[in-house]
Amino acid sequence: MKIKACTMILSFLAIIPAIHAGDTDAGIAEWFNMVPSAPHAGQNCLFTASISSEYRNKGILAFFRSHDDAFSMMLQDNGENGDEKENDRIFSRLLQWKSKSGLWYCLIGAGDNENDMKYDIPQAFMVTEKPTEYRGIWADSWNKGFLTKEQTIQMVKTIREANLNAIIAEVRKTGDAYYDSAYEPRATNLPDPDYDPLKHLVELAHDTSGGQKRIEVHAWVVNYRIFKGDKKNPSFPPNHILGKHPEWASINSKGEKSDNGSYYLDPGVPDVMDYNINVCLDIIRKYDVDGINFDYVRYPNPGWGYNPIALKRFRTLYKREDTPSPRDSQWLAFLRQQVTYFLRKAYVRMIAVKPRIKVSVCTIGWGDIPGGDFRKTDAHAGGIQDWAEWNRRHILDINCRMGYKRQHDTKQKIQFQNWSRFTLGNQCFRMSTIGIGSYLNTFSGTLEQIKTARMYGSNGFVLYSYNNPISGKASPETFFKNLRNEALPEWADVPPFAWKISNPNGILGGTVKKNGAIQDGMEISLPEINLKTTTDGTGFYAFLDVPPGKRRIDAGGKSAGNIEIKPGHITTFDVHLP
Repeated sequence: MKIKACTMILSFLAIIPAIHAGDTDAGIAEWFNMVPSAPHAGQNCLFTASISSEYRNKGILAFFRSHDDAFSMMLQDNGENGDEKENDRIFSRLLQWKSKSGLWYCLIGAGDNENDMKYDIPQAFMVTEKPTEYRGIWADSWNKGFLTKEQTIQMVKTIREANLNAIIAEVRKTGDAYYDSAYEPRATNLPDPDYDPLKHLVELAHDTSGGQKRIEVHAWVVNYRIFKGDKKNPSFPPNHILGKHPEWASINSKGEKSDNGSYYLDPGVPDVMDYNINVCLDIIRKYDVDGINFDYVRYPNPGWGYNPIALKRFRTLYKREDTPSPRDSQWLAFLRQQVTYFLRKAYVRMIAVKPRIKVSVCTIGWGDIPGGDFRKTDAHAGGIQDWAEWNRRHILDINCRMGYKRQHDTKQKIQFQNWSRFTLGNQCFRMSTIGIGSYLNTFSGTLEQIKTARMYGSNGFVLYSYNNPISGKASPETFFKNLRNEALPEWADVPPFAWKISNPNGILGGTVKKNGAIQDGMEISLPEINLKTTTDGTGFYAFLDVPPGKRRIDAGGKSAGNIEIKPGHITTFDVHLP
């Protein structure tokens, strides 16, 4: 098996950003990944790719290119070069960034010679001159932090002095608002009726006068958990969304709406999707936030999702008349798809309004990850969150994986390591930060977990939480002082997001109707490059990574037209079928 790598490097200069349809097969790599995701010059990196069965017996190469440099390297599945096991279909290679910093592109090629090479979809990443790191902290709105002007001033001062560079502020906790909302009632624990916490927070954090460092502000939005109240007789205010639309509430298999006093909107109700998206669009249109941080993008627990509207959709899509059990495989696939498709539509609609907005999600890592198999975790098997798929689909920018484990507990310490290793090994050219439950740990325990995240190649961490940053009797003031001295002695910029700067691919999305009616669950494909998806309950579809050029679109197995895709642009193509 001989491959002319030098010749292919020259060909690669023409491959990116313009790849011909006949050269592209999006099914070569189920995913490919690099750790760290934003390396600095001279840093060692691990490149891995899960190769589909059709291409495993061919030569597998990774191609890299910057504006004036290019190289390639063979990937192997031999239990060496970073590959854990031989013949596990994971191909890998270790490399060191000796080349200059800047914007780089990479893609996977498969073939036995240059004439039969097929290429996966290219990805962009940045190499920086010096280390970068997300250093975030969640600030909840149940407790003091930014509820008053004085609190906000103190919080920003504390965080800036600690050399943290991102604040994730909870601006929607239970269907309420800590900002000027067009959709939801003002939070009841804000003492000053004229105070706008989010506006003030953004002004202070972004103020760089006098040489101050700019701190990012991400609006933390609790997505589906929408109310907390009495377990049996909740009283929804008339201006609350469950007061207006009680039919949108999620229900479990026993017919209950309360999960220990928490009430949820059901992800399987199409109107819920658009409502939650509109709440976020309202925020990013009014405020100069750096990101939207979604929390509770999931069902409460296994056994939920039995809202009548959602059940009717499930029965129609799967041609069934029964009520599925909580462990029914088709039912679980349906549940996972609802939260995935919410995030897909939310991502596309938000970046259409503000392209630089960073979309992050608080993802769960309950228990352990048996054998490194995400499908065996509670997060996946219970129909809760398929966040490994979200990374592969690129429907988020930052995976804030919540690693809330006690470092002093041997079992939980190992779980933290296992989840961190998996998270970083499956970020798929997006950013993954390790969420650390500092409130569960002593300072030394939190410090150990920060070191672990860095050791595994993370480009950042997020601490929970500002109001309660440490377990035991130590004061928050002491915690933040020690954090700077021991872990953050120097300022670090947030990592650059290459796909926001120069994405070699485009986004394609739109709505599908037949005879004027929204189509739910219709297959949409780009057959020339082996991409396919289905529409959601609102009829929306999207592809997040489409190489530029003319593309044919099929709907329901029939040609629906052709469209020109441009790199770094969102192209809208609504399908109208007779």
